[in-house]
Amino acid sequence: MVFQSGRNILVAYKPEVTFGVAEDGAAGAKVFRPNSGGLNLSKEPIRSNEIRRDGQVSRGRHGSRSVAGSYVGDLSHGSYDDFIEAVFRGSFQPELVLNEASAGLTSITTTANAIVASAGSWITAGLRVGDIVRLTNHSTAANNGRNLRIVGLTASTITVAEVLTVDAVADAAFSLTRPKKLLMGTTPRSFSIEEREIDIDGSELFLGNRIGSMQLQLQPNGMATITFGVIGRDMEVKDGAASPYYAAPVATTSLGMTAVEALIRLGGEDVLELTALDLTINLNAAGQPVVGSVLTPEVFTNQATVEGSITALKKDVSRVQQFLDEDVLSLHLMFTENEGEPRDFCSFFIGNITFANLAKSELGADNGRTQQISLLIGKDERGGAYSDSTVVYQTSAA
Repeated sequence: MVFQSGRNILVAYKPEVTFGVAEDGAAGAKVFRPNSGGLNLSKEPIRSNEIRRDGQVSRGRHGSRSVAGSYVGDLSHGSYDDFIEAVFRGSFQPELVLNEASAGLTSITTTANAIVASAGSWITAGLRVGDIVRLTNHSTAANNGRNLRIVGLTASTITVAEVLTVDAVADAAFSLTRPKKLLMGTTPRSFSIEEREIDIDGSELFLGNRIGSMQLQLQPNGMATITFGVIGRDMEVKDGAASPYYAAPVATTSLGMTAVEALIRLGGEDVLELTALDLTINLNAAGQPVVGSVLTPEVFTNQATVEGSITALKKDVSRVQQFLDEDVLSLHLMFTENEGEPRDFCSFFIGNITFANLAKSELGADNGRTQQISLLIGKDERGGAYSDSTVVYQTSAA
């Protein structure tokens, strides 16, 4: 007798055009690369209220169905774009390529931390604070092919966190690329997700799944992990010739991102003293039981809440002062692969943060004293040079 192992399982998915209806399984499916997790179907038990003279109970019946679970993976560029897009309820803006003819920019020069246009407007051309951009064909080769984080933006000047090679000679034949990016929106998406148990030649095909939450976690000497919470509608069993339903799902091969390779910018400085970070987007997704069917007509996504916390070594009292003054800060997380140039990346930018609470570690603890900071996060509504979104995601994946 063959029993299913815990590892020889393939998770595949495909977007649904009609909620709760699996699209054809022949092509177009993708592999989800999990570390752990899984989905389960549950049924609400309906218990009998009959009063029996024998002191016992009548067997109940099955009620409304629902699917719930989560998948954990190592963050890597391009691997989870569909699920990230779903939890953002937005659509990726395509790669933006600018040159001297874009929005009247004409030519550029560079200073130690800025790219300056001789005319026109970077903002009109489509750039925003928090974007990552790359120069190509610049007359100073050392400035080309680097991931540059925009920390300030006016019509004429892009200020970046990285140090550039100064070039005061106007360059009228440059290219500047902003890889694709994603803002939060209101368009729900659903997926059919198959867990194929290869040892026993069977599958569970879960239908009408919405990505209800996403959690990003960083720990020292660990991978950057991303957890997707899933809420779904129903499940079907496939076996024999019907399994797998998705016959040829496509998998990415990008490397996982690590916490030690992350560039973390809080407020106006890159920080190196963080010992942990947690960021969660929650759509509070839920089905709605109805009379006359065991299936919810819809899995609803609701108001998105974004919460986060940071634990850091205490190096001064500046964070305490920022907490007292209710200073508005930004948080930018950029994860890069350590191979190739330009380096592939994943980036999360939050432009409207204050500290909700700040708690120090107890007296007498070994090693450095830490402070745990919980974050108050809201939509960035400044407009102009800032993206109209609570969280902005960007990646170099096509």
